[in-house]
Amino acid sequence: MMSLQIELSETWKYALLGGLLAAPFTVLEVLRSSGSLTLNMVAVGSALAGYLVKRRGGNSTATGFRAALVGGLPALWTIGEFVSIIPTVPNPLWFQAVGVAMGLAVAALLMLFLAVGGALAGRFGGWLAERRGHGGATPAGG
Repeated sequence: MMSLQIELSETWKYALLGGLLAAPFTVLEVLRSSGSLTLNMVAVGSALAGYLVKRRGGNSTATGFRAALVGGLPALWTIGEFVSIIPTVPNPLWFQAVGVAMGLAVAALLMLFLAVGGALAGRFGGWLAERRGHGGATPAGG
């Protein structure tokens, strides 16, 4: 029997940690009110991931970016609901196609917003780690 072993980098380990901590809160926000999402916990999870990876000498910006994409992924559920409603409204086919294209554009903008916000939050977490004396690189001879 063959065993499959996946080796994750430090960046992905902490990104998954921060993102998976934020994802349940994103789901709760979507279920509570899909009309207005604050995604505060995505920023917190990204900052935490950036802080933790910077303590190990990793790239906090990339980790925050990935954590935000993982933690914010449930927010796309609202776009799916919107796109699924389009065919039920009696409109011409071209109008429905435009509606689907607009829904996909909003999804892309949402993910872009999450990615940029997560990268900034991760960078902030890395900055906090440096301020606390965790520069990441171990000094030579020590």
